[in-house]
Amino acid sequence: MNTKLKMKSLSAIAIAAALGGAVLAGASYAGHRDGGHGKGFPGKGPLAVSAMEMYDAIDTDADGKLTQTEIDKFRNDRHADHDANSDGNLSIEEFAGLWHETTRPLTVRAFQMLDTDGDAVVTRAEYDRPLSGIVERLDRDRDGGLSMRDRRYDGDDDGRRWDDD
Repeated sequence: MNTKLKMKSLSAIAIAAALGGAVLAGASYAGHRDGGHGKGFPGKGPLAVSAMEMYDAIDTDADGKLTQTEIDKFRNDRHADHDANSDGNLSIEEFAGLWHETTRPLTVRAFQMLDTDGDAVVTRAEYDRPLSGIVERLDRDRDGGLSMRDRRYDGDDDGRRWDDD
């Protein structure tokens, strides 16, 4: 496969994965507004995806099954909601609206993760906390910087996915 085609394929896969993840996270947001104590999968991390919330959003007849018709309706309705000129396509501006709506729950969850005191404001200290001292914590070869060589996948079955160089 030539490099240009490979890059296009990788880009398409990345976009599809991002959209899929964002849709799932968006559907799960409703179940996590109460701190993750609702129907979803509490305790599976701050961005856990609630399959039940996704079903609730798409399963319009509430029969507990997702049909292709329901999935298509959900997808088509979202597309139509953002196709401002009704031409059947999404311009970059129209897509930006869809993307913003879809990823808003991720933005809210990231904000909540940074806002450790829950006061609805991310202070400079809260913003800086996740990356403060990260090089010291992760620099396995102690060369003063992070590189892909600091960690590598070893592929063996010793119970550790990543081994140090």
